[in-house]
Amino acid sequence: MTTPTQRIILLGGGGHAAVVAEAARRAGHAIVAIASRDNPLEITSLHGPFGDARWLGDPDTTEGSARIHDEIARGARVIVAVGHATLRARWAAMFPAHVADPVVDPSAIISPSAVVEPGVFVAAGAIVQARAILRRHGIINTRAVVEHDAVIGARAHLAPGAILCGGVAVGEDALIGAGAVVLPGVRVGAHAVVGAGAVVTEVVADHATVRGVPARA
Repeated sequence: MTTPTQRIILLGGGGHAAVVAEAARRAGHAIVAIASRDNPLEITSLHGPFGDARWLGDPDTTEGSARIHDEIARGARVIVAVGHATLRARWAAMFPAHVADPVVDPSAIISPSAVVEPGVFVAAGAIVQARAILRRHGIINTRAVVEHDAVIGARAHLAPGAILCGGVAVGEDALIGAGAVVLPGVRVGAHAVVGAGAVVTEVVADHATVRGVPARA
């Protein structure tokens, strides 16, 4: 886990980045810079969450990338704060793994036996139980629950209120919709999408989309 003195660069400037920024500041971290396609500091309603952070430009440009690397060389850490899994993967791949830190809201409950890998974001009110594993750059959103022994793949996203029961496995880049429930031991494949409010009772194939109660393709 990060220490309360980390200087963090947010990659992303939208609504999800605002949530990550506020969680990071509640945890005692300093948001020193933002890198995003557009400058969020020009939008008054978004200025508050980012405080006095500087905009470094677009990470996909030579100039933006160079500024980010300059900040990293000064000791800053990075978290990719965008909801889109493909963009999150591309931006995460631009930087060494050791400079990516998790950000965990202080109100979240994380078991001491859980594994939270670099770049993971755990939002307010989320619960991560014993021996759960959260792989790199995943999102455990507001009040989501990850029960014991569940494994969440890289860049997978649990939307607000999603519940994964014990022993669930979620593949990389999968999306579990708001309020969805995955029953014990069920696997959700890589790049799969589970619709909001669905109840998943059986294996979801890679790249599949399921919805409903019980969830069906």
